[in-house]
Amino acid sequence: MNGLEFSRPFMPERLTPLYHAPSYARLTPSQRLRYNQLHACYCNEQTMFFEVALARNVLEHLLRDPLPERLRQGLGDFMAEEKRHTEMFRDANAQAAPEYYQGRGFFFIAVPRAGGAVLDWMTRRPRLFPLLLWLMLLQEERAMFLAREFIRDADVLEPLFVVVQRKHLADETGHVAWDGELLDAIWPRTSRLRRAVNARLFAWMVGEFFNTPKRAVPRVVEVLAQEFPELRPLLPAMRAELRGLARNRAFCEVSYSRTATPRAFARFDQWPEFASLAKVLRGYVPQTAEAP
Repeated sequence: MNGLEFSRPFMPERLTPLYHAPSYARLTPSQRLRYNQLHACYCNEQTMFFEVALARNVLEHLLRDPLPERLRQGLGDFMAEEKRHTEMFRDANAQAAPEYYQGRGFFFIAVPRAGGAVLDWMTRRPRLFPLLLWLMLLQEERAMFLAREFIRDADVLEPLFVVVQRKHLADETGHVAWDGELLDAIWPRTSRLRRAVNARLFAWMVGEFFNTPKRAVPRVVEVLAQEFPELRPLLPAMRAELRGLARNRAFCEVSYSRTATPRAFARFDQWPEFASLAKVLRGYVPQTAEAP
């Protein structure tokens, strides 16, 4: 038996998608607690996925280009910290659900082989696809928001999961600053046409993979129903409600908003090619700004 306190939630309830869906009211306290714990494991996976499949690959290939020495040193530290984060989240999940993470780092997230190959190809070409830098900024700033919410609720949450988020926050603040420096160095020097294409692709990716709970998030409730078979009749309703959360303002506010991701949104405001984001991110309403 490990030292985790399974009588406690692993993350703030308000940050879980199903909390914002009508069917949540029909769950018993024990079902809500277990859903919370499973979704926290998925959130750890999501962080690991971005740090392994996205950030570290992008940074590795940017370091092959001529860069100011200060930026080069900072990105080297950035990569080392991402590796430590991955190990930290992996260990937390292994303790939280050894039955699901025995010998594996990912349980809820499964990337199709073709999709993984495309992402790998893109991350090897960050100057061709600078949208990846925007994605890094958006996700790492959201990770900072989540960590602060964990710390706010530290008295009621499982202690290890709070410790992990506290350590993550300590490094992510610097990572968001490096993301900003990389964008300042690369995005303005990208041609207007390439910026427009990248912004359109970025908006599609956000709408398809991040804004609407589609793939791994429904997988969490499916596993919950495996553990609580009496919930199986509720599964179709829960899946449908999760798909509808992209239009739920409360959910958007704790996902991507000027509260959760203010720096990224302020940067979007500066570039007119990101105006179309408002169509996929309900929490984003462009504010008037002069184009650089």
